Amino acid sequence: LLPDGAKILDVGCGDGRHSLYLAGLGFCVDAFDISQNAIEKIDYLKECNHLKINTYVCDVLEFDFKYKYDLIIIHGVLQFIEREKQPQILELLKQWTNRNGYHIVALFTDEEPVPEDLKEVMVGVFKSEEIKGYYEDWELKMFESKKFDDEHENGIKHRHAMNKIVTRKVL
Repeated sequence: LLPDGAKILDVGCGDGRHSLYLAGLGFCVDAFDISQNAIEKIDYLKECNHLKINTYVCDVLEFDFKYKYDLIIIHGVLQFIEREKQPQILELLKQWTNRNGYHIVALFTDEEPVPEDLKEVMVGVFKSEEIKGYYEDWELKMFESKKFDDEHENGIKHRHAMNKIVTRKVL
C-alpha cells in the first residue's frame, strides 16, 4: 500500500525489528528510541546489512520532525508513556503524517492486570478499544484485540492484553 520511496517513522524503535525490515524493502526509514543501546544495535545491524536508516536517541516529544511520513509505527510504546502525554503525542504524530498515510499502533490494554514487576514502567495502559477514539477522523483499516502469554529473558512470565490498529489519514 506504500508508494516507492515512502518515508517511514518508527517511534520507540527498540532494537529495530520494524526499521531493519522496512529499510531492507527500500523504504526511507527514520527511527528513534530513548535507549542509546537500542540505537547502537540498529546502527551496527544497518551497517552490517548495508541499509539506510536515520537513527536518533530521543523522546517522542523531542524528535525534530523535518517532513511528513507515509507510515508511522508506534508498536509497544504508548503504555510506557504517562496518560496525560498520550493525546499530545498522538496528535503530533497525526500532524506529521501525509494525506493517505498510515499509522500502525500496538499497545497493551487493561483487559489483563499490569504485572507487579512492570507497574512502575507501564504507566499508560489503555482501556480496550480506547485507541479507536484517537482515530475517529481517520479510516479504520484493521483492528485486533488479543491476549497472549509472554516470557521474558529472565524467565518471568506474563499474560498481556493488546490492541492493534491500522488507520489511514484521509483528510
